[in-house]
Amino acid sequence: MDKACLRKQLEDFFGHYQSGIDWSGLNLTPEVHVLPKGETLFRQGDCSSRVYFLNTGLVRYYSVSEEGKEYTQTLAKAPRIVGSTRAMTMGLPAQFSIEALQDSVAISFHWPSFFESMKNNLAFMQAYALFLTDIFISKEEKESMMVKHSATHRYVSFCSDFPELNTVLTKQQIASYLGITPVALSRIRARLNDSESREKTI
Repeated sequence: MDKACLRKQLEDFFGHYQSGIDWSGLNLTPEVHVLPKGETLFRQGDCSSRVYFLNTGLVRYYSVSEEGKEYTQTLAKAPRIVGSTRAMTMGLPAQFSIEALQDSVAISFHWPSFFESMKNNLAFMQAYALFLTDIFISKEEKESMMVKHSATHRYVSFCSDFPELNTVLTKQQIASYLGITPVALSRIRARLNDSESREKTI
């Protein structure tokens, strides 16, 4: 795997947010992570002081309760930064796992060294801040949707945002991401299928 090419993808990603970044100051060698489908980048409870950039593929963040129940929290498509901010910045155990939903590739850097390089580069800091703004907005929109919209609306939005996952994720994984039970998801699918069938007969 060409590390220079993978790093260039990282530079292009942040360049989308802010031009004029001087990358000569980031003299860090990335670690490459090749993730076959089903493999985890790290697991819940791991301590990792690394910042990860997902070059290719798609991952899910999931956690497991003390009772053993699994919850899908977030879905993330490349290219983007992924990882646990809590583990990365505070040295505390991650509260979720990150699993590859398709063959994926990521690179990572030691966060303290990465941040040291970034804080001396104003354009890089601005790009990172704009990326975080996108993450906060996305999180806010999902939280609003969970409260304001019906389960059917949330499922239709999921199918629109992640059409490739409707037949890849298990019913339990989709249901937990939507905040409903697998039984409720089956009912929603049945109603939507009935509606589509009636429209075709008209």
